[in-house]
Amino acid sequence: MPIARVQRDEALLEALVLKVRLLALEMIAEAWWPNATAPEVHACRRLDQLVEARLIEQIEVLAEPLLDLESPVFCWSPGEPEPNCEAVGYALQSRWTHAPRQTTVYVATKKAINQYGGRGRGGLRHRLQANHDLHVGVIFLHYLRTDPNAAAAWVGEDLLGKAGYGVKDPDAILFDAEGRPERVVEFGGRYDARRVRDFHEHCAHHGLRYELW
Repeated sequence: MPIARVQRDEALLEALVLKVRLLALEMIAEAWWPNATAPEVHACRRLDQLVEARLIEQIEVLAEPLLDLESPVFCWSPGEPEPNCEAVGYALQSRWTHAPRQTTVYVATKKAINQYGGRGRGGLRHRLQANHDLHVGVIFLHYLRTDPNAAAAWVGEDLLGKAGYGVKDPDAILFDAEGRPERVVEFGGRYDARRVRDFHEHCAHHGLRYELW
């Protein structure tokens, strides 16, 4: 059923199509209904309408409670010393203390992807990656709240070209006004020292500044 969209709807749909793969109810409520008396109630009501309009899909996944990501674990720019990969890997692995739980998430449909110029088939293809993708969403919403220009420059993984054989595609790249990569953003999850080193070496080889969250 068609609905009249407001600016908040457009911002949410663009985020789900062009920036991140999925967002949890609590994330959406905090980002787009921050001043509401009951943010999740208001968010859920509008999300139900967007589901009915077949612009988003509601899915239940298993994911760990969201980490409080306020700053990267490690940042690097060309010319700086290499990371202590063992120390960075330990910091990434030691922050997980809770078991996965049932989590309500929302993803863009093919209809929304077609309308906003995204790629893919819509829905959620990789449920086992939901925990990772949710935390990429946490990082994006952090930028949206603290640095809107950086959030606008954010291009999500699904819109990027392949990084190369044997290398994971970055979660996002921030591009400057001339379309050049300004910063790579990666959620490190539980990366060990080897994966930290591989990621660093790939970015260093291409002269890419990065943030590892």
